[in-house]
Amino acid sequence: MKKSLFHIYLLFIFLDVYAQEPIAIHISDKDGFPDNEVYDLLQDKKGNIWIAANKGLFKFDGKTFTQLTHPKKQGRSFFNLTLDPKGRVWCNNLAGQFFYVEDNKLQLFGNYQNIIKGAYTDFVFLKDKLAFKIYTKPIPTTFVIDLKTKEKKTIPINVRGTTMGLVFDDKLLYISEKFKIKSYNLSTTSDSLISSKINDNRITFSNLYRLKNKLWIIRSDEQHLNTQVYKFEKDLQKLAIPQEINTHRVEGLFESDCNYYFSTSNGLYICNEENNSLEIKDHYLKGVFVTKSLIDVNNNLWIATLDNSIYIIPNEQLKRLSEISDVSVLEKKNDTLCYIGTSSGSLLEYNKLSNSIQKNTFSDGFYIRSLSYNRKAKRLLYASDNSLFTLDNYRKKENIEIENTSGIKNTSVINDSTYIISAANGVYVTQGINYKNRITFKRAYTCLSAKFSDMIYVSDVDGLHAYSKDLSNKKEIKIDDNSIYTFKMAESANGIVWVSTYDNGVYGIKNDVVVKKINEDNGLASNYVNTISAYGNDLWIATEKGVQRYDIKNGIFKILTKQDGINSYAIKHLEVLENDVIFSSNIGLYSFNKHSIFKERELQKPYVRSVKIREKDTLVQSNYILPQEFSNIQFNFNIKGFHSNQSIIYQYFLEGLDSDWKTLTRGSDYLNYNSLPEGNFKLRYRIIDESKNISREGDSINIQITLPIYKTEWFRIVSFTFIILLVILYYKRITKRLEAAQRIKLEKAEMNRDLIFSQLENLRSQMNPHFIFNALNSIQDYIIINEKKLAREYLVRFARLIRLYLDQSRKKEILLEDELSTLKLYLELEQERFENGFDYEVNVDDNLELSSIYIPSLFIQPYVENALKHGLLHKTEDKKLEVSFTKDYETKSLKCIILDNGIGRKAASKIKEKRQKGHVSFATSANQKRVKLLNTAMSKNIQVKILDLYDKDGNSIGTKVIIKLPL
Repeated sequence: MKKSLFHIYLLFIFLDVYAQEPIAIHISDKDGFPDNEVYDLLQDKKGNIWIAANKGLFKFDGKTFTQLTHPKKQGRSFFNLTLDPKGRVWCNNLAGQFFYVEDNKLQLFGNYQNIIKGAYTDFVFLKDKLAFKIYTKPIPTTFVIDLKTKEKKTIPINVRGTTMGLVFDDKLLYISEKFKIKSYNLSTTSDSLISSKINDNRITFSNLYRLKNKLWIIRSDEQHLNTQVYKFEKDLQKLAIPQEINTHRVEGLFESDCNYYFSTSNGLYICNEENNSLEIKDHYLKGVFVTKSLIDVNNNLWIATLDNSIYIIPNEQLKRLSEISDVSVLEKKNDTLCYIGTSSGSLLEYNKLSNSIQKNTFSDGFYIRSLSYNRKAKRLLYASDNSLFTLDNYRKKENIEIENTSGIKNTSVINDSTYIISAANGVYVTQGINYKNRITFKRAYTCLSAKFSDMIYVSDVDGLHAYSKDLSNKKEIKIDDNSIYTFKMAESANGIVWVSTYDNGVYGIKNDVVVKKINEDNGLASNYVNTISAYGNDLWIATEKGVQRYDIKNGIFKILTKQDGINSYAIKHLEVLENDVIFSSNIGLYSFNKHSIFKERELQKPYVRSVKIREKDTLVQSNYILPQEFSNIQFNFNIKGFHSNQSIIYQYFLEGLDSDWKTLTRGSDYLNYNSLPEGNFKLRYRIIDESKNISREGDSINIQITLPIYKTEWFRIVSFTFIILLVILYYKRITKRLEAAQRIKLEKAEMNRDLIFSQLENLRSQMNPHFIFNALNSIQDYIIINEKKLAREYLVRFARLIRLYLDQSRKKEILLEDELSTLKLYLELEQERFENGFDYEVNVDDNLELSSIYIPSLFIQPYVENALKHGLLHKTEDKKLEVSFTKDYETKSLKCIILDNGIGRKAASKIKEKRQKGHVSFATSANQKRVKLLNTAMSKNIQVKILDLYDKDGNSIGTKVIIKLPL
């Protein structure tokens, strides 16, 4: 007998015994958290997670990790995360600085390095006071600081141990001298004794915790060992603790659902308490130094470590059995044992009581296609790509011969000796080790022998067929006259056979009729089903969106998703072992308790995390008034706590623009409007958990879009009116300009007319009767003295001069050379008729181009005539006249100088007054008027200066006329 048992033992090889730790998500720098050394965790009233670490203070808002710092911070590490009465997060550092967070910024409250002197100090809040202690000898000193005035005082209490204590009902509970528990009232400045039962002087360290509004105390020695745990209700009670916890350093403690979580230097211990004794229920992260742990608003367990960053456990009930990732089949033996077949050819057996996985040496090393356990015969039907045999509990092996074992897809037990086998080349029925019958020659996918009915179900390329147990009757089962194609079947306790389809969900069949349809329309997470399994009146369904439990009797779904720790939806096999469910995925083998796995997670209220206007971050507000050119706006949504986005979608409804709710793309959490029209809108948004078919709406945001000024109705009216006025003003201006131009033309015409008159006046002045009379007298004298030749010559020159004057009077301008010719002819005639004669010179600058320079017609002669008539005529002798033409390079003008050595203008005026009072020289006045007309009408800049010349004694020696004509 001993020998037989030994041989049986040799049939199994021990593989592994797992501690069944739950699925943990390791947070590291790839997730945005850059620190491995974490000292403290805190969840604020809004659900944000705060992390005090070696590299600073961090905030997790459910989406990202954000670091907060301060420019005056000394050192980078923070400790002692605490909430004040206002809900603000506080922390301090070893430099004696205390900080708090307000408006999402780290604010420095005060620096007390001069009294703390680099020591580690925790603190508490007593009403509106901050309280902390320092280790002074012989008695520690306790300080309170007013949060408003920052006034610092000491209070007369002797806080021993390593912590300040805890505040209950505005009273400080602390450990005093001789290790007594006391209560201090800040208002009355009095303390009272709570308990004096702690009397072990060997204890050095102590920490106080509030659990269920009760006081818990953990104490340890100088090595942080020999841990003691006390609980205070009506009296102080010492709890018995496991030796495993007693021998490790305890860093923290919190309670949840009657479980007590001890953060230690050897991982996280979960204990329950009964009769003042703690018993270890679970142990996570063995060998890891855990500094703090908490459960967030989504029931995720956060674990901070000293050198491994942070772990998050979404669901403590979901545990990994093994990392075996090539499971090809699971077959339940009974409610404690399960067979496991792998694609690599290993036959394993999982025992949930011993939590062990063992390997059976009967495996042939080929891909295991199917395992079917015959409970009556207590035999396992084993089908691989190489073998088909049965194996009893005593490891007796019996081979079954069929045509092609490599094509086996599935097997099922008909009775204690009969099996049905689906294969690539048909469906076989065997009895014992003998081949009995082949009921079809078509490719088959799966088969099932029903326990609660006399039917066998076979799925092949033609659809789903039902056979009687004696194989005499065959019927195809259809739905809406369509064939059903399935790859997995299961039978529930009510006799319904459930078949999973490729993309139409699950059908329930009874009496060869589809009696139930389960799909996305009535609660199934996805119509794409991976596998199903039935136990009692529960149907377990694994889809591409999670694992669901379907209560067949009540029609109620429950679901497990990645939010619950399901880290892969590629689940191909699932079995129920009474209260436990095991399943395999592409990354391992897992189990959970079907009663405690489902957590009631409250769907957190969504909120707007950030707002961008024209791609620039702006403050999150409940109301926005924006001009239309700033209506490019983006909203980023979020929910608090650690969560998975796999089954979560956001919807939005912009009242005033949308007619119904719209859905963002799965995985997207932002809404962007490129441009909104003018109007008043209300943005509503909500989050939907598709797996649970629940939703929750966030706070709405009002948006008012105003049109640019140029698009408003009043602006259009004003603009239209303004344009009309502009048109009127424009045409008025044009009319005025035309009138001005017409007036200028008339003025120019008038000036031209006056100029012509002036020219005629000059002509008349040049052809004055005196000149003509004298000329004719000269001609007469020549005739009297019988100087006919001289008379004829003079008459010819006189006629020529008259003709030139007449010709030039028709022109506005003449060439300078023509003016010189006329002037010389005039001087010759005047010289001959003068009584005593005179000498004259006409000098012309060689640089003047006489044939290209134009001057006003009949312009120079009147000034020469004045020189002769008024300057030289009354002089008796030595009469001289000089006329010169030069170029003034500085002013770019033609310069004409008329110089005479006559009697001067004063003497001439006196003579003129004696002869004819009130007479004004006609030539002089005409020329002055002409100069004015030319300068105004023809934009000339003619300058005329007349200078009287005197000798050193003040006697007149002549007159000088300077004329400048622009070139």
